[in-house]
Amino acid sequence: MSEHPGPRPARSQVFGFGAFTKRFALPLWPWYAGGFLLLAAVNLVSLQIPQLAKIIINSLTIGADLNGLRGVALAIVGLGFLLIIIRSLSRIVIFWPGRRVETASKSYFFGRVLRLSEEFFTSHGMGDLISRLANDIAQLRAFYAFGVLQVLNVLFLTVFAVARMASVHLMLTICSLIPLGVMFIITRFAMPRMHTYSRDNLAALGTLTNRVTEAFVNVHVIQANGATPSFAARVEAQNAEVLRTSLRLVYVRMFVFPLMTCLAGVSQLIVLFYGGQEVIAGHLSVGDILAFNVYIGLLTFPLSAMGIILALYQRAKTALERIGDIELAVPQGRLSAEPSSKAAAPQQQPPPLLEVRGLSFRFPSTASSGGNEPTPLVLDDVSFSLAPGGRLGLFGSIGSGKSTLFNLITRIYEPPAGTIFWRGVDVRSLEPTALRQEIGYALQQVHLFSASIRANLAFGLTNVPPQVALEEAARGAQILPEILAFAQGWDTEIGERGVRLSGGQKQRLALARLLVRKPPLLLLDDVLSALDQVTETKLLEYIYAVGSSLIIASHRGSALERCDQILIIEHGKIAARGSFRDLVERYPELDSSK
Repeated sequence: MSEHPGPRPARSQVFGFGAFTKRFALPLWPWYAGGFLLLAAVNLVSLQIPQLAKIIINSLTIGADLNGLRGVALAIVGLGFLLIIIRSLSRIVIFWPGRRVETASKSYFFGRVLRLSEEFFTSHGMGDLISRLANDIAQLRAFYAFGVLQVLNVLFLTVFAVARMASVHLMLTICSLIPLGVMFIITRFAMPRMHTYSRDNLAALGTLTNRVTEAFVNVHVIQANGATPSFAARVEAQNAEVLRTSLRLVYVRMFVFPLMTCLAGVSQLIVLFYGGQEVIAGHLSVGDILAFNVYIGLLTFPLSAMGIILALYQRAKTALERIGDIELAVPQGRLSAEPSSKAAAPQQQPPPLLEVRGLSFRFPSTASSGGNEPTPLVLDDVSFSLAPGGRLGLFGSIGSGKSTLFNLITRIYEPPAGTIFWRGVDVRSLEPTALRQEIGYALQQVHLFSASIRANLAFGLTNVPPQVALEEAARGAQILPEILAFAQGWDTEIGERGVRLSGGQKQRLALARLLVRKPPLLLLDDVLSALDQVTETKLLEYIYAVGSSLIIASHRGSALERCDQILIIEHGKIAARGSFRDLVERYPELDSSK
């Protein structure tokens, strides 16, 4: 008995800064290189101004002619204007690739999410995924733009300023930099806490987004059941959790960041105390002390910026861990079609359009369901074949496994190897997108988009079909007169999830969307429940006339009456098979007329 092989093992590697940078930031290296050079120029110009100020102070100390200092003063003003221009250019050049990183990564991860299996979506809420693709990637954009800017500023200012200070007085430089060592000790203990609190905050924000999205999508259900106060209370509680985790981060920052700023003041006190003694001793000039204080003032920014950088780094690191769940999840594609004992000998005649051989399937275990404990079989040893143009009916109670069978045929869930074959080829060795383009699948729940009727019918098609094809499909789905009766006709906006349409109109419009494609195989999962008997009969007559192969699951015997074969499914097993006439006596519920 073949069963679902279970979830594939996770990759051993971790999606971190190295992998993200290589994929999204490294291709933008010319921009970062330009920003590197501009920031180097910014800091060199900034450090030149104290040297000119030093000349003015020393000249005033010895009573030099003020007229001779005008050129120096004008040079300081000129360097100030030059600094404004270069600094503005550096920010433009650094921030632009950050935006490009955000754009490219959002498109990449959204496309990757669309290729993941249903198992991934059942373990992640929609709001949480939205939060990851919006909030978390925004954190990464901030790090690869503003964070990179701050890192380069800290690097250049620290290296250039320390080099200038050391050239004036080495021992004074060493003493004034002692607070830097204290700063690194503080950050060594603060960073792990910041990372933990940042991760908790982003997780709480994702849950809040999930709650809000769930409320908006089902607002009509909430209002109809008078559940507005209870849902508001749930969101308020989650909002309070976001506040709590945010405040934990704030408390750490309130302690760390001001302390880092105070360390700069300590450095200035060291310069004034120790440097003043050196001036009195004649080892330094007053201009040297002024330049030293300006350099310490410039180093105040790196000390303060270290807090900003740490905050950006921790939030970006946490965001990468959450985005890594998407990157490390294995997308659907061609899988190895492992040898199976059910594989039949090579056939001389053309293979069936669809063949299912001994299919058994159970959903993978989860932590909430007991971890390693196997879940019950949803399908048990199901076998059948469908020839081109054939019609197969599925009849069974709710929960018997009909929808799961359709999901396995279309690889929404991965079937076991050697159990489902499309034109004689194991579906696991086919690209899911290519397979699904040949199968028209009408789900139990109708899904329409907030767009016009025309756009909904052309959904998923590379080229917009001609008007004649749209009208033919709508006529076959028994909805054309209602479309034409709308004031805007085909351009009528139906609202989110087709809210402006009735249940029957939604079902028929979704069927018209499939009929436009005219796929080789149609899977209809109890999609005629909202139609009256007359409309159902006309719609089925059109579907039969199209000539597509058909598998229809229904609780109505009238929808299955013209099928070539009917499978009676009970508890995941085929309890009986045969024509409608053969089975109706054994299963009276097939006869809808009674």
